[in-house]
Amino acid sequence: MKIVLNRFKNLFSIKLAAICAICLIITASFVYSTLKKDIIITDNGAKKSASTFKNSVAEVLKENNIVINPKDEINVDMTVKLKDGLKIEIVRARSITILADGKQTCLVTTAGTVENALKEAGIKLGALDYAQPALDTAISKDTAIKVARIQEKLVYQTVKLAFKNTVTQNTKLDKGLVHVLKKGASGTKQITTKVVFEDGKEICRKTVGEKITKAPIDGLIEEGSKTTLVTSRGKYTFAKALGMVATAYDATFKSCGKLPTHPQYGITASGLRVRPGIVAVDPRVIPLGTWLYVEGYGEALAADRGGAIKGNRIDLYFESPKVVDRFGKKKVKVYVLEKPKYKF
Repeated sequence: MKIVLNRFKNLFSIKLAAICAICLIITASFVYSTLKKDIIITDNGAKKSASTFKNSVAEVLKENNIVINPKDEINVDMTVKLKDGLKIEIVRARSITILADGKQTCLVTTAGTVENALKEAGIKLGALDYAQPALDTAISKDTAIKVARIQEKLVYQTVKLAFKNTVTQNTKLDKGLVHVLKKGASGTKQITTKVVFEDGKEICRKTVGEKITKAPIDGLIEEGSKTTLVTSRGKYTFAKALGMVATAYDATFKSCGKLPTHPQYGITASGLRVRPGIVAVDPRVIPLGTWLYVEGYGEALAADRGGAIKGNRIDLYFESPKVVDRFGKKKVKVYVLEKPKYKF
């Protein structure tokens, strides 16, 4: 009987120990499942799953050797108590440079785009300004942003508008002469140009408007076509007539600056000796050797020139110093005759 009782006691002890062990395992499992938290840490886009018994965000980050720098962003407070399923997201700050208004700025930022980085730096874009890269470009490490300031300016310029002359032929007017029936007048036009500047430097200009502020007035003139001259000395055919200012000279020292003892006294620029009918001209207007008819003087030969005879001026030779003194200055018609040039 005693043996049976001992066996019963041993069996009961074994069963009791087994029950206690099972209870301990169940309790430990419950405690483990209660204290353990499964969380997800996303560090600058890299996702990581972590199981921990730590209590706060700071502790689990330390446990996983994750350091938060001053400019980094985290979606939860470091003191927040951990709970199962918590998602921790970290955005790392990046160092970028911004060049704007002649100044370079270094910025450590978590901004996702160029636009947000500029806002963070306090840099505003005007209506025409732009950034490189574009505003919607994603920020990456060592991104360099350049801001271009654009200005437009309107420039107004007034230009002259030429008038036209209507020309008619007058058979009673000497060829080479012009009679103005109606004087023309120039007009004006305003041209508007848009000039574009980038960071103070001109990059382009374009005409954006034209406006006539004063219309030109066309003129009306008559051109002479008459080529025949009839005088008391005969009839002449001429190539053209010129309106000129006539003066007079003689061979004296007063007129030519030479004394009779001078070897060139009385010798013209063409080599001919002076005589009535010899005249001085500007060879650029009337070539030497040209035959002329001078109103009030008669037929003449362009064979001399003078220092003061420039343009439409002619100097008529007279033998008498008294005639020269009385002559003064006169407006005359000079006809270029249709005759072969004189060969000196």
